[in-house]
Amino acid sequence: MMQQSNKIFNQTNLNLLFITALAALTMKTQWLPSDSATVRELNVQRINVMEPSGHPRLVIANTGHAPKAIKEGKEFFDPGPRPGMIFYNDEGTENGGFVFRGFEKDGKVEHGLHLSFDRYNQDQSLALQHIEQDGMLISGLNVVDRPQYPIDDYMRLMLAAEKGDAKAQARIKELEQQYPDIHGYRRAFYGTLNKKAMLQLNDPQGNKRIEMAVGKDGKPQLVFYAEDGSELMRLPEAVQVK
Repeated sequence: MMQQSNKIFNQTNLNLLFITALAALTMKTQWLPSDSATVRELNVQRINVMEPSGHPRLVIANTGHAPKAIKEGKEFFDPGPRPGMIFYNDEGTENGGFVFRGFEKDGKVEHGLHLSFDRYNQDQSLALQHIEQDGMLISGLNVVDRPQYPIDDYMRLMLAAEKGDAKAQARIKELEQQYPDIHGYRRAFYGTLNKKAMLQLNDPQGNKRIEMAVGKDGKPQLVFYAEDGSELMRLPEAVQVK
């Protein structure tokens, strides 16, 4: 009788163990879909994150495999090497990214990191950057006005004009009159330039109109400018920022 009871008890434990293992396997299967994979380390040169439509959403790439400029999934311009991450909107059109490079050659530093967000079908309108180049050291946030005119059409015209296309050259002149900000105008900058901290505000034509700054000597100033760049007012008048 005791042996029979033990046998039933052991069988019950085996059944419970099997049920527990099956439940754990079921939960694990729910957590990790059949088409997923987990790896400890992955070395790649480019990763494309795609939408079901086939349009890109995010591309992470090294220098040699960086994507060209894309609108609605089609390439229209080669901006040159830009290792990092490129963002795309719902239509598969580039709308910003994070790119970075840096090296020293012949004693000169060429270093930069750039996080930007584009206007719809246009170039960057908001950019956070750090640049060390040709003796210049700049870290800050830029706000840029961009026209409504599609950048891909303008870039195609520019490329054709560079090859001597007279119609493209004439069309560019028309666009420059129709869209005075076709090249983009910086409206605001907040950051440091060669150890000078500043807030700079520009008019719609990109002319500096107000600058509030603290120089590398620690002295503050507030300057108002006319459209032609001449000073209208400086406060305090006796302070000169180096």
